[in-house]
Amino acid sequence: MSVKADQLSTQEYIVRWNQFLERFIVFETVFSEYTQTSKNIIKGRCLVDENLESLNEYFQCNLRVFKQFIDQATLLNPPKELREINRQLQLVMTDYVSSAEAMVTAFNEGDELNLYQKLTTSRQQQKSLRIRISELLNQIAVFKTQAVK
Repeated sequence: MSVKADQLSTQEYIVRWNQFLERFIVFETVFSEYTQTSKNIIKGRCLVDENLESLNEYFQCNLRVFKQFIDQATLLNPPKELREINRQLQLVMTDYVSSAEAMVTAFNEGDELNLYQKLTTSRQQQKSLRIRISELLNQIAVFKTQAVK
């Protein structure tokens, strides 16, 4: 059972999302590196000890931590004026998690060509989601600017 935190002030909400974004970028980098390493393994451009099986295990571990991280972000209780933006951010984050889950699932679904295609497709989806996250965070920044005036 999750418990919503007290309603945050606009300032605190923005600070929390900035902190969240800093950690999100780390996960984004990790998923990007996994994708590139997978492609290198498939193409035969890898170190001797790199293989898809161990990479998949690492990917799964990081995905579990990422999902816990996203769950924490959904506990933010924004001020009334930012609730719609927050709802949209949560939807985008849910889609991002789904895309990352699809990447992990792809490791167990067929040959290397299929994996390569699914990883590429998922990364493209994540790129679109990152753009949407940026747009939503810009809306928060615009709101903050208007609120300060």
